[in-house]
Amino acid sequence: TKPSKIQSQQNQITNQQNQQPDEITTHKNKNNNDRYQRVEYCTLFAFSTENWSRPPSEISTLFQIIQRMATRYRNHDAVKNGKIRIQVLGDLDDDRIPEGTRRELRRLESESEENCRRRTIMEKEENGDGSGHHHHRALTICLAINYGGRADILRAAKNLAISVAKGELPIEALDDEAELSRRMRTSKMPDPDLIVRTGGERRLSNFLLWDAAYAELYFSDVLWPDFDEGELEEALVWYG
Repeated sequence: TKPSKIQSQQNQITNQQNQQPDEITTHKNKNNNDRYQRVEYCTLFAFSTENWSRPPSEISTLFQIIQRMATRYRNHDAVKNGKIRIQVLGDLDDDRIPEGTRRELRRLESESEENCRRRTIMEKEENGDGSGHHHHRALTICLAINYGGRADILRAAKNLAISVAKGELPIEALDDEAELSRRMRTSKMPDPDLIVRTGGERRLSNFLLWDAAYAELYFSDVLWPDFDEGELEEALVWYG
């Protein structure tokens, strides 16, 4: 069955891959702790490739915020306990990104992955059957930093063309969507089923352009800082 994902101006959520989209947990659940138990992916659009056109002082402030956020995430109990995995989408090798921010993001990414791995091992040992299936499924938070949908498509197309030119793939591979998809920065994520755009805008703003081809679109007039749990539930209900 296909996964279900919700995407906002800075937020994307995906259901577990083995659940149907209409099984998204909403406010109708009796146990609030289980409200989003089937949500598997959440992507935050933190810094787009277009943001480089902003004033230098604003760019500097944004990366300071991102760096503080990365440190806060790394020390969060949910990350330390292996309940949340952090993945970064975008080009962190860009020299314009402050070294301190790059270091904190990569540390957050690697430590969260290791924590999730340790938690999985512990649960398999506790189960005794080696499966660990019924106990834990980590939420993956993807941070889109120095990311742009068009840039991602161009990068994937270029890499695919190079592989064909080198003889690693036949010329027919240029017509294969799967070959392009596996070269996208989002290749390890399921495609979104639902896009949520906040702030009264009615556009995608260069976000997940390839991946959102078949997503449903939900628009909210609520500004992103005010888009709280209640607003998210409304989006989930609308989708479900």
